[in-house]
Amino acid sequence: MNNFSSACSRREFLHRSAALAGGALAMGQLPAAFAATGLTQIGAQLYTVRDALKTDFPGTLKRVASLGYRGVQLSKAYGQTAEQIRKACDDNGLTILATHVDLDELEKGLDPVMSNHEVMDCRYIAIPYLPAPRRKTKEDWLKLAGLFEKWAQELKKRGFILMYHNHAFEFETKFDDKPALDLLYDNAPTLQAEPDLYWVAKGGADPAKFLAKFKKRAPMIHCKDMDKTDGSFAEVGHGSFDWDAILKVAKQVGVVGYLVEQDKCKRNPFDSLKMSLEFLKSKGLK
Repeated sequence: MNNFSSACSRREFLHRSAALAGGALAMGQLPAAFAATGLTQIGAQLYTVRDALKTDFPGTLKRVASLGYRGVQLSKAYGQTAEQIRKACDDNGLTILATHVDLDELEKGLDPVMSNHEVMDCRYIAIPYLPAPRRKTKEDWLKLAGLFEKWAQELKKRGFILMYHNHAFEFETKFDDKPALDLLYDNAPTLQAEPDLYWVAKGGADPAKFLAKFKKRAPMIHCKDMDKTDGSFAEVGHGSFDWDAILKVAKQVGVVGYLVEQDKCKRNPFDSLKMSLEFLKSKGLK
């Protein structure tokens, strides 16, 4: 998450985050909405409706909520402060389940990131992408793993969870016949996974089998589907993926957040979000 400003002072934040850490661990590191109701499982990854957010942030959240979503994941702030984002979500009954925070923002310091997430009552922070110049060699990946492990440990002490969101290049890049993604996770044991199922498949792996490797290490997944004919993005349940297998494994490994995202839509993005939500609800998720 970027471009936030927060009214929470560092002293106040550190005091509140100490209490937060104990509470989060007591809840098994689940978002407050999960612990309170056990109902919020499906969230809308707001990147799907990014164009609408640019012109009308609160109106877009209202429309997402009207589709039946009760949770969201944020990838950008779109000029909003953490307080404004929290208010817009509260006004529409939306819980901020997770965010994406760029690598350069985390490198500026973890305290501002945690402060903003405390304001938003969000415990899950995902790194969404690795710039190409940062991932050329095996040494680059090992360096990133060390950095991510350091961050993950520090965030965990404060009650936050750091995740990594994959694309396809982590599978396509290999060292010693192993995908670079394995190198990253093997050397950052505290780092959690946020598997993007479309990109898992695009990288040549089976989504269900890949997810099965992350028992108690994949609290959130990106729910996407792949068109049966051209391999493009499709609404969840309307493509080629075996969702019965995926959802069975997701339950077994402890997934708590099912984040619907569609990078490109062949119809109105809100219609795509609705179709995906209806399918997941038909499978018993809420």
